[in-house]
Amino acid sequence: MAIVGAGMGGLAAAIRLASAGFAVDVFEKNASAGGRMNRLETDGGFTFDTGPSLLLMTDTYRKLFRDAGRDLSDYVELLPLDGDYRVEFGDGDSLTIRRTLPELIKELERIEPGVTPRFYRFLEDACHKYRLGRSEFVERDFDTAADFFSLRNLKLLWKTQATRNYYKSVSRYFHTEKLRQAFSLQTMYLGLSPFDAPAVYSLLPYTEMAEDGLWFPRGGMYSLVRAFERLAGELGVEINLDSPVEEVVVEGDRVRGVRVGGETHRADAVLANADLPYVYRSLLPKAAEGDFAPPRKKRRSLEYTASAFMLYLGIEGELDHLKHHNFFLSSEYRENFEAIFDEGRLPEDPSFYAVVPSRTEPGMAPEGSDALFVLVPVPHLGEAKGGGVDWEREGPAFKEKIYDLLESRAGVENIRGRIRHETVKTPRDWLSDYNLEEGAAFGLGHGIFQVGYFRPPISSPSIEGMYFVGASTRPGTGVPLVVIGAELAAERIRREVGVSPTGSGAGSW
Repeated sequence: MAIVGAGMGGLAAAIRLASAGFAVDVFEKNASAGGRMNRLETDGGFTFDTGPSLLLMTDTYRKLFRDAGRDLSDYVELLPLDGDYRVEFGDGDSLTIRRTLPELIKELERIEPGVTPRFYRFLEDACHKYRLGRSEFVERDFDTAADFFSLRNLKLLWKTQATRNYYKSVSRYFHTEKLRQAFSLQTMYLGLSPFDAPAVYSLLPYTEMAEDGLWFPRGGMYSLVRAFERLAGELGVEINLDSPVEEVVVEGDRVRGVRVGGETHRADAVLANADLPYVYRSLLPKAAEGDFAPPRKKRRSLEYTASAFMLYLGIEGELDHLKHHNFFLSSEYRENFEAIFDEGRLPEDPSFYAVVPSRTEPGMAPEGSDALFVLVPVPHLGEAKGGGVDWEREGPAFKEKIYDLLESRAGVENIRGRIRHETVKTPRDWLSDYNLEEGAAFGLGHGIFQVGYFRPPISSPSIEGMYFVGASTRPGTGVPLVVIGAELAAERIRREVGVSPTGSGAGSW
């Protein structure tokens, strides 16, 4: 069994397949595992997680380890963020999202008196969407359109109103623009606009506040990658770093292995954790490209998520006025998303997300300093909606704009004079570092016609033995969903490929 890419999906699938008796080799083009969930360490003692900054739905990780006969807590310590995060609105007012309901209700009532009953109804509705959406859609692999469009599923979709517009759905419960923004901004985790996303994503604020809460691994997010990597190694998985796959070898209509460094490694099954569009464009025969697009859609007409402009900053002096997680919303909230998703240009007044991980894990910065991670949603590189950002020309001025906002909005005084480390990442880096189509940092979008059955499938319809896992295939983007996708893919491989009597796996080579 060969796996292309050691991202979280590739590692999770490797663990499951090795547990089932397969001999598994993973080939990763970069010098470290983790994919987008990676780490940057500087000579000055600053440490940054370069991708996801928090954990939701931690039961998915605990289940992975439990199914492998292990306990996640023996590999990594997950810290509940019992603190809170702060949302600052465009007019300077702010809301602190607290984990305890009495404190949170007090904050909500301050902004919108009388909101409490409607807030509870919002949570009830979001809980319903979470429970049904997860069990009936997210954790299922649909083989046919009939599976997805069964009478039962159609009734569930109607009952939960999961396909409604997310922002309009939120607006039913909150009457002030501020609370509508506070409970719709979470789509930024997935690179989506709340004005385009399906209402099912109300499950995001629900998981933050009521289901599982926010978590952070001791040592930083990359500690979870190391936990996956360690378990995979214990199970006999071979992880080959600095080993870019040049081609998935296909003979006739069947996978025969992968080519790495000019050498063919034979395999009866291949699971690709590289970004799905890249796999179809660069690793598989051109004849298979028609498999990529959902039914009745051409590849060029597919919608992609936003990209992200990133700053990884080592700051002299402590940022103790900031929380671990801080959202700064544009005074032109809707216009900000329209600029990114409809016009393909940089917003005039961008929203941004500022993370100070050293608030929770002091070891991520030298004493007396803080690590500051800044994410700004920006357009991807595609031409479908303009794609007009010239990052060489516009990037430097945009960076200075973000520095100005960090001073005026986030209160980081004299930021330019306090920077001891600076790393900048633009959509071009997401493309070059991880082969992400259009530099879209979160992969394929999640419009109503790009979820469930309409999302690219886990197995190739035309190439036997070819499988996929990751943000751009089913069930979707976000680390928990990718880990669930790894379980679905591993189960399909186990069912279709099987394991030899020797226990080595039919894909052994």
